[in-house]
Amino acid sequence: MSTKGELSSKKSKSTTENSLPSSVAFVHNFLDEYGLDPYEFRLYAHIVRRTGGKPQGVCFASLRKTAEICKMSTRKAQQAIKVLINAHFVTQTKRTGRTDEYRVTPVSEWVPKEELDEIRKAIAGNSHKKSVSTEAETKTIES
Repeated sequence: MSTKGELSSKKSKSTTENSLPSSVAFVHNFLDEYGLDPYEFRLYAHIVRRTGGKPQGVCFASLRKTAEICKMSTRKAQQAIKVLINAHFVTQTKRTGRTDEYRVTPVSEWVPKEELDEIRKAIAGNSHKKSVSTEAETKTIES
């Protein structure tokens, strides 16, 4: 015979199990095979979740918090979001004194996947140029 405590434990366990979905994600092969790197893919998945996948949905979490949730450095998140913006996966609305807003865009607006590597190179080139000029400025100041 079951005790009251055992029944309560069984009831809460089955309630918890029943409230969980059997599957939590479906990734269309179009996205899966598009060519996003793991950081871009993870960040895109997070933005889609936060916006509900709807163009009118808005993600406005800080980049630091987003990076933390996505288990990546803030720098990696910055690079990934730049690729997603330039590839038209998301749009960014700058807000002075507040976090930026991100919205997902329709697939029809995405750049062709063949352009992703060029976008990444351009972003890496801009980052490198900024680093080099900052180092040069620092050396000038120190002299």
